[in-house]
This record gives sequence, C-alpha cells and structure tokens, in this order.
Amino acid sequence: MVKNHNLAIKWIKTMKMKRLIILFLSIFIYWQAGAITLVYNMKIRRLFGVGAGIGRQEKSKLVASAVPIVYQRKRHIIDDRLKIDAFEKSIIGGSLFNFRYISDKLWWLEATTGIERETAKYKGSLNFKDSRSGFDDIILSGGYNIIPTEKTQLVFYGLAGFPTKTKVTSLESLDTLVGTRFFSLGIGSEVSYSFIKSLEQSLVGIAQVRFVHFFDRSWSPILPVGSKIQPGNVTDLLFILHYRKKKNMFEVGYNPTFFTNQAAIVNDQTLKSPNFVREGFYFTYSRLFKEFPILKMPGLIGIGFSVANSKFLDTKIWACFLNLSVLF
Repeated sequence: MVKNHNLAIKWIKTMKMKRLIILFLSIFIYWQAGAITLVYNMKIRRLFGVGAGIGRQEKSKLVASAVPIVYQRKRHIIDDRLKIDAFEKSIIGGSLFNFRYISDKLWWLEATTGIERETAKYKGSLNFKDSRSGFDDIILSGGYNIIPTEKTQLVFYGLAGFPTKTKVTSLESLDTLVGTRFFSLGIGSEVSYSFIKSLEQSLVGIAQVRFVHFFDRSWSPILPVGSKIQPGNVTDLLFILHYRKKKNMFEVGYNPTFFTNQAAIVNDQTLKSPNFVREGFYFTYSRLFKEFPILKMPGLIGIGFSVANSKFLDTKIWACFLNLSVLF
C-alpha cells in the first residue's frame, strides 16, 4: 500500500511538472518570438553599403562603420488559457560596428557586431523590469558583385552568425537577452537598376532577398536535459529607392520579414509558435565627404529612422540611428 501510495505521489508530481513545463514553454515562446538582434536587421545593415555610395575604387578598400542606435519595441501579450494579459516595452541603446573589405575585383568580406544595453518592462498580469548589457552576435559575410550592364548590378552573398555568449543560466528563463545565443547560416541576393546615372545625380531601384536558418540548441538548465529550442528561419525582403544629388543621398525602403518554424521541444513534444510577418519602413539621409576634417579620409555621415509593426502580439517598433563610415 505504501509503495503504491508513493508511486501515485510520484505520478502526480510528474504530471504537475509536465504541466509546468508546458506552461513555461507557452510563455517562453512569447518572449522569444521575433527575438532577432540588431546585427541581423536588414534595414540597419543597408547602412554598411558605403562603398557603393562613394563609388568604385581602383584599389581595395577597408570601410569601418559605427551606427549608434536607439531601438524600442512594444508588445501586448494575451493568452486567456494561461491567464496572461501583459504589456511589454523593450528599449535597446548602443552601437553596431562593421568592418568591410572591398576588393578591386568586385568581391567583399565583412564582420558585424554591436555593444548594446536592453531594458525590458512588463506590466499587467506580469510585472517586472530587467536590464542587461553585452555584445551582440558576430556576423561574418561575404559576397560577389556582378555587373552585366552599365545600369544593372547583381550581388550574391552568404553569412554565418556566431553568438558571443552561448551559456544559458536558470535565472534567464524570462529575462531579456543581448544576442541570440544561436548559430546561424544564411544566403542572400540583391538586384539593382539605375534609372538615372550621372555625376550630378542618380536614382537606383534595389530589391533584396535573404534567408537565415538558426540552428536548434539545448536550453538547459531552464529546460530539462535533452530539450531543445528551435528558433526556426527568418526570410527578409527589402525594396529600396535610392536617390543621390551630388554628395547628398536619400533612401526609402520597405522590409517585410517572415518568421517561421519556431518551436520548443520537450520530451519529444513540440510546441510551435505561429508563423508571422513583421512589416517595416525606413528613411535615411547621408552626406558624402571626400575628406573628413580631422581624419583626412573619405567617408559619410548619415541619420535614419525606421518603424515596423506586426499583428502577432500587436507589436510596434521604432528606431533612430546615426551612421559614421570611413574609408581607409
């Protein structure tokens, strides 16, 4: 009788643990949905294409860029089943850094990372505040430019993402994270056409597509040993109109981003997050300099603003940023 009683208690505890795990996974997916860090943001990464704005170089060049940025996201998390009704406000401040080597043979290599501080507040059925600082992921990419005609250019590239921090602690179950903690691989392409092309001014239409796959990983000790987080895939489209008048450049763009195949896996049970799309628009202004006053090197200074939204979790995002780039 005692043995059976102990087995019954053990079974009840096991069932409670399973319910707690499912409850946690449901909440966790809400927190992780769309948790793509700034180094992956297509609109911001456009700022690193300074070489094209300055013109084709006869010699190979190294371009260094710094992008101070403020990024805010608001979401409304509702789940009647779990009795969750909370508002999230997350603010990230910091700077991205990019180093690009542009070869005179039309191929290029680049590395991107960032130093950021994120503060997240939750009000409603969940009330807490958390802040964290650190390095974003390191993104390495390289590509090749093809110029089939005088007005047309094609670009093909690949990228690999490496988290600067991989360890996950039990205290980070609902905390904000700087960096994804996931490895990634991706490919992308760009096609551009110059409607106007002269020394005085130019008008270029640009279309980009990019696919990034994030690899599954264990999330222990937050989840039981053997459990995995499946961050899924991100597919970006970017449509751009770029206008240059002498040394002044203006750019507007539309960026839909598709998040797919996100899930958490525990005891061979898969809990999926719904696929969703985030739509964004941006505007930038940049001024070219043949020589910066102090550095005596060519480069540019620019400003930009972007907004984005998603019906999933009623997400609203805005960001403002500067761009400081120098050609060595």
